[in-house]
Amino acid sequence: MLGWFKKQAQPSSQHEQLLRRMHPVFREVDAGFQKYIDTVTAHPDWDDNQIEHELSGLGVEPALAKELVSFVPLAFGREVVAQLGVKCSDNFRLHDMTDGSEQDLPLANELAFAWAKAVAGEYRTPQLIHVFKLVASRSAELDAVNNALKAGVSQDKLRESKLAPSVVYLRRTKKRAGGPVAD
Repeated sequence: MLGWFKKQAQPSSQHEQLLRRMHPVFREVDAGFQKYIDTVTAHPDWDDNQIEHELSGLGVEPALAKELVSFVPLAFGREVVAQLGVKCSDNFRLHDMTDGSEQDLPLANELAFAWAKAVAGEYRTPQLIHVFKLVASRSAELDAVNNALKAGVSQDKLRESKLAPSVVYLRRTKKRAGGPVAD
């Protein structure tokens, strides 16, 4: 059958209600998020760079495209990791590509992560679970847990473990007392 008959992942009315309660910037994040979901679904074999390039070509601001590629799989993967009882850090380690510095920052402050976490449940339905699995399988944390299981670590041992903050490679402006400084 023709591909355009295939049902696309569409936001629910509950999704729209959540958007109404959020800051307006989440509309832009959600628009990029929807393009990310559509791209991953259409091209599950693409790597992160290809997806990021496609998102930029679809009009997503390059910085947001990079954040979506970095944080959406992290949020979806954590849904599975949490079910296995593995504890995750509330932070991520930002590797700033402008100067190579690293610092731990709260994930809760990242809009792409916060939005993906807020809507992940919408994709854990019988109609969209395939989309959820495609995105979650891109998570480095879920990959680490799967590798541990394959290496023979028991689920009981996993429940006793805590993952270190995931490293995310981004270009971020530096902040000084007077405000942000351009790259």
